[in-house]
Amino acid sequence: MEFSIGNEDLCRKKYGILGVPWDGGASLGRPGARYAPGKVREALSWIVNRIQDNRLAVIEKQTIVDLKDVCIKDFGDIDIVYHDYKQTFDAITNKAKDILSQGFIPLVIGGDHSISFPLIRGLQAQTSGNIGIIQFDAHLDLLDESVCQGRFSHSSEIRRAIELERVSARNLVQIGVRGFNYPDNWEIITSNNIKQFTPQHLRYSKIEEVVETSLEIVSKGTEKIYMTVDIDAIDPAYAPGAGANEPGGLTVAEVEYLVDRFAPSVDFFDVVEVNPIFDINDMTAAVAAKLMVDFIISGAIAK
Repeated sequence: MEFSIGNEDLCRKKYGILGVPWDGGASLGRPGARYAPGKVREALSWIVNRIQDNRLAVIEKQTIVDLKDVCIKDFGDIDIVYHDYKQTFDAITNKAKDILSQGFIPLVIGGDHSISFPLIRGLQAQTSGNIGIIQFDAHLDLLDESVCQGRFSHSSEIRRAIELERVSARNLVQIGVRGFNYPDNWEIITSNNIKQFTPQHLRYSKIEEVVETSLEIVSKGTEKIYMTVDIDAIDPAYAPGAGANEPGGLTVAEVEYLVDRFAPSVDFFDVVEVNPIFDINDMTAAVAAKLMVDFIISGAIAK
């Protein structure tokens, strides 16, 4: 269900929706994220239906937001080559470059988390400066490689990204990470001084301090900021339809608030790992759609 809103020749802010129905990187997690773009768009249509005369009542902000200067264009889905991840990743990178070259801020619906690497690679190709990364995730996604997962799975996309030129671990913030992991991965965290905010950090400190510290880290010496939301950053009680479930996660309200605060500074956004096969009444797809609109609204009202 593709849709477009506004006139791209007249608007001040342009957002480009792109679906990436790829779950070939879900080598240990549950496949099924290839079906997410359709389900998330379906959930988006319920929100878009509430726009009247380019205006939308945003209850959390207790106001009506005027969208007359906003354009939202749906670029459809990437053509996936399921037997060849390299061709698929190249197509993802090229499409990201194309959307950016047209002046749109990409809003990408995954797909498993492996797609973030070719997307970040596309952003890197379109800028001469450094790139910061805000990663919402239950997991570290810093695996180098393994026999089972190879080098380009949904456990490796951040590792591959920080190996790119002008993308550094010192400009990476991980939010929502938790649970248990391999000691080798923890050594990468400590040796690179990667900043992490666990769910406990958010609950026992001021959330505004998390916002300020994160923006300081990802903005330091960078030209662009990429934000990726793995839906499993949210506790499975609120988002059961994920590639993997880890207890003790963030609430939807916490992630909504952070996305809202980060959005005006972000140049590229993805939401990944929504898995309709394991969802309950499409509630996880609805969360993903809400986060996308939160991102648009925050950017739309930013000065």
